[in-house]
Amino acid sequence: MMSGKKGIVFLLAALMALVTASAVVSDGSDASPGMATGSAGEFKDGKDGTITFLVNNDTGGEIEATFKVYVDIAYGDITESTAANVTMTQTLADGQNTVKISFSMGDGDHTVTVTASSDDATFDAGANHFTLNISVAKSIWSNVTTYLALIAIILIVVIAAFYYIRTKPKAAPSTTFTELEEKKKAEKPEEPARKSVGTERRRYNSKANDSAAKTEESKPAPVQVEEKKKAASFTELEEEKKTSKPSDSSKKIKYVSSRRK
Repeated sequence: MMSGKKGIVFLLAALMALVTASAVVSDGSDASPGMATGSAGEFKDGKDGTITFLVNNDTGGEIEATFKVYVDIAYGDITESTAANVTMTQTLADGQNTVKISFSMGDGDHTVTVTASSDDATFDAGANHFTLNISVAKSIWSNVTTYLALIAIILIVVIAAFYYIRTKPKAAPSTTFTELEEKKKAEKPEEPARKSVGTERRRYNSKANDSAAKTEESKPAPVQVEEKKKAASFTELEEEKKTSKPSDSSKKIKYVSSRRK
């Protein structure tokens, strides 16, 4: 009787051990990591942006997870042969982990899909991916190489044109015969103006008049007697002549006296 009771107790203890062991194994196998929807930082054309998200690892130990980023590809269109734009591997500690992935995209609106997988554990089907809509602003330096090449080409053209203009001989403009004659006259030095004969005569007469005037000024003043003669009238002059002329009677007397001798 006692042996029968011992056998029942032993059987119950064995069953309890099996149940506990199965429960422990079940808890470990059912644990699966998962990630929450992340957020995107500022993305600019030509510059890296960053996506940040949380991953919960409740496996009870470290696992190595692989994260892939697909740009403008929906999750349902992803296959094993689809190439990812970014692939990153990170070791996840037990508990909650923060993951950051940095990459760049061209300007415009993009749909970004992030997936997670691990060889150490299976991510939960509802928490192994998420999708973000990201707008990338255009940067003025996105095509800096192209801009520099264009600037270099423009400088080369400008320098070549400047050198050509400086070294090219200046072509004489097409001119008419009349314009050429006028140009020759303008370039010819001006001759001194010739003095006309009339001008020389006027200058000679002017000099002669000046010398005559000086001669007249140098002559002595006339005697007052002459001035009186000039001032006398015709009658006075006649009387003066009669007075100075000898009479006929005196002539006759002289003649007679000569014969008597």
